[in-house]
Amino acid sequence: MKVKTKYIWDYDTKRIDLNNREVLKWYLSRQVNTGQWREIDKNLLQKHLSELDIDSTLKKMFQKYYADKRTK
Repeated sequence: MKVKTKYIWDYDTKRIDLNNREVLKWYLSRQVNTGQWREIDKNLLQKHLSELDIDSTLKKMFQKYYADKRTK
Protein backbone atom coordinates (compact mmCIF):
# COMPACT_ATOMS: atom_id res chain seq x y z
CA MET A 1 0.00 0.00 0.00
CA LYS A 2 1.29 3.42 -0.89
CA VAL A 3 1.33 6.07 1.84
CA LYS A 4 -0.99 8.97 1.06
CA THR A 5 0.65 12.16 2.29
CA LYS A 6 -2.15 14.72 2.09
CA TYR A 7 -2.86 14.76 5.85
CA ILE A 8 0.54 13.69 7.15
CA TRP A 9 2.52 16.85 7.67
CA ASP A 10 4.21 15.96 10.92
CA TYR A 11 6.15 12.86 9.84
CA ASP A 12 8.68 12.07 7.17
CA THR A 13 6.48 10.00 4.88
CA LYS A 14 9.50 8.40 3.21
CA ARG A 15 10.28 6.69 6.50
CA ILE A 16 6.80 5.36 7.28
CA ASP A 17 7.01 1.56 7.40
CA LEU A 18 3.52 0.13 6.90
CA ASN A 19 4.92 -3.37 7.48
CA ASN A 20 5.25 -2.40 11.14
CA ARG A 21 1.90 -3.29 12.74
CA GLU A 22 1.85 -0.30 15.12
CA VAL A 23 2.71 2.12 12.32
CA LEU A 24 0.03 0.59 10.13
CA LYS A 25 -2.61 1.01 12.87
CA TRP A 26 -1.50 4.63 13.35
CA TYR A 27 -1.68 5.27 9.60
CA LEU A 28 -5.12 3.69 9.21
CA SER A 29 -6.41 5.64 12.21
CA ARG A 30 -5.02 8.84 10.77
CA GLN A 31 -6.65 8.21 7.41
CA VAL A 32 -10.04 7.48 8.97
CA ASN A 33 -9.87 10.43 11.36
CA THR A 34 -9.08 12.84 8.54
CA GLY A 35 -11.87 11.53 6.34
CA GLN A 36 -9.60 9.72 3.91
CA TRP A 37 -10.98 6.25 4.65
CA ARG A 38 -12.15 5.74 1.06
CA GLU A 39 -8.50 5.54 0.00
CA ILE A 40 -7.82 2.62 2.35
CA ASP A 41 -8.03 -0.98 1.20
CA LYS A 42 -11.38 -2.11 2.62
CA ASN A 43 -10.09 -5.54 3.67
CA LEU A 44 -7.22 -3.94 5.54
CA LEU A 45 -9.55 -1.51 7.29
CA GLN A 46 -11.91 -4.30 8.27
CA LYS A 47 -9.07 -6.48 9.53
CA HIS A 48 -7.64 -3.81 11.85
CA LEU A 49 -10.82 -1.88 12.71
CA SER A 50 -11.11 -3.12 16.30
CA GLU A 51 -7.56 -1.96 17.03
CA LEU A 52 -7.78 1.53 15.55
CA ASP A 53 -7.73 4.69 17.62
CA ILE A 54 -10.74 6.36 16.03
CA ASP A 55 -13.94 7.96 17.24
CA SER A 56 -16.23 5.32 18.75
CA THR A 57 -19.16 6.44 16.59
CA LEU A 58 -17.08 5.97 13.43
CA LYS A 59 -15.91 2.59 14.64
CA LYS A 60 -19.51 1.46 15.25
CA MET A 61 -20.53 2.75 11.83
CA PHE A 62 -17.79 0.75 10.11
CA GLN A 63 -18.52 -2.35 12.18
CA LYS A 64 -22.19 -2.16 11.20
CA TYR A 65 -21.27 -1.58 7.56
CA TYR A 66 -19.02 -4.64 7.44
CA ALA A 67 -21.54 -6.77 9.37
CA ASP A 68 -24.27 -5.80 6.90
CA LYS A 69 -22.02 -6.65 3.94
CA ARG A 70 -21.41 -10.15 5.35
CA THR A 71 -25.14 -10.85 5.56
CA LYS A 72 -25.79 -9.93 1.93
